[in-house]
Amino acid sequence: MKTLSVYEIVHHIKNVIDSEPFLQNVLVSGEISNFHHHSSGHLYFSIKDDRSRINCVMFKGYTSSLNFKPKDGDKVLIKASTSVFLNTGQLQLYVTVLKKDGIGDLYLEFERLKQELAAKGWFDPLHKKIKPDYPFSIAVLCAEGSAALSDIQTALSRRWPLAEYHLYPVLVQGESSAKDIIDKLKKADEKGYDAIILARGGGSIEDLWSFNDAELAYTIFALNTFIITGIGHEQDYTIADFVSDLRAPTPTAAVELLTPDIRDVEAQIAAYAAKIKYIINRDFETAKNRLDSAVNSRPLSDPSTILSAKQQYLDYLSLRVMRYGDTVKHSINTLANLSWNMINQMHRPILIAYNRLDIINQQLKNAIKYKYDGSINRLRRNTILLEAYTSEKTLQRGYAIVSKNQKVITSAKMLALEDDITIRFKDGKVNAQIKEINDAKEEI
Repeated sequence: MKTLSVYEIVHHIKNVIDSEPFLQNVLVSGEISNFHHHSSGHLYFSIKDDRSRINCVMFKGYTSSLNFKPKDGDKVLIKASTSVFLNTGQLQLYVTVLKKDGIGDLYLEFERLKQELAAKGWFDPLHKKIKPDYPFSIAVLCAEGSAALSDIQTALSRRWPLAEYHLYPVLVQGESSAKDIIDKLKKADEKGYDAIILARGGGSIEDLWSFNDAELAYTIFALNTFIITGIGHEQDYTIADFVSDLRAPTPTAAVELLTPDIRDVEAQIAAYAAKIKYIINRDFETAKNRLDSAVNSRPLSDPSTILSAKQQYLDYLSLRVMRYGDTVKHSINTLANLSWNMINQMHRPILIAYNRLDIINQQLKNAIKYKYDGSINRLRRNTILLEAYTSEKTLQRGYAIVSKNQKVITSAKMLALEDDITIRFKDGKVNAQIKEINDAKEEI
């Protein structure tokens, strides 16, 4: 027979209990006894009924959801998981939720509806609508004159004053409150707002019960408008929170989660403006440098270079035409000699061939003359066009050329007061001195 240590036995029992689904996340009702609030913040107590009792521990992290101070004799409903404390081998419940038994039925209904809607997928992120980046029209559903409304107004004016909000006063407590919220939600949804805020201040589970209504949950799920809830305090959760697109712990937090901070937006706009200004200045400077380079290029500073190049090209074309004409004349003479030789050898066939050659000869002459005349005409047109762009022609049209130190001046910015300049007209030159420089903008 194998000998086991005490630890091995206790550890095995713990594993068996921890793996039993029936004992995990259970709801237990009973009466508190031996209550002790430890200095660490943990709660230690027993829960009992008329037939048995079991020890319980509620760690500090879960106590923030408490809305009452537990004490011996309180009838309570707890949500807990069963396990064994290894150090003592003691069976105990690890409590996550502790409610007064007076609201036990409500809490059970809340858990039932929550599990039912979760099974339908109503809480899945897949069904959550995307929060608008910059909501400018917001529908606010909360009690008129409430602290929640005041908190929302304050947060909006501080954080996102560009938004225009429209208040839909609703009942947030009482028998007809759920129906009132449903009706106002449907009206707001038809208006096409950027977002809806559904909010109210804190309270007990009874106070917040309107927001656990199944029909309200369906209405929120079916909305076309993005909705954020800010119901109660941070520890309060309702069915409306789970089914909404986004849950905030308080009404103020709902505004903070929904809207951007206008100071951040202004900083981002300033950054974009600086970047755009930099790009514009950079592109302008690049274009200016290209323009200056073009203005200072040889063709523009000395237009005669263009004319010279065109004249040279025309000479080249004329030479080609002349060479082509000599080649054709030589070919004609050769053909004539061949014709006479063939006539001497053959009479009629050669006579016929000669006639054909004569026709071809005439066609060649016509083609040469046509091509030559066309080339000459184009040469004349180009010559006239080029002459029109010479500096002499420009001067004859009333323009003048200003130069300083034999350098052509193309901008007033190239001159300074007292500079000596030369002004060339069509019929002569004059010397002058700069006495005043006016900005072109001043003349407009």
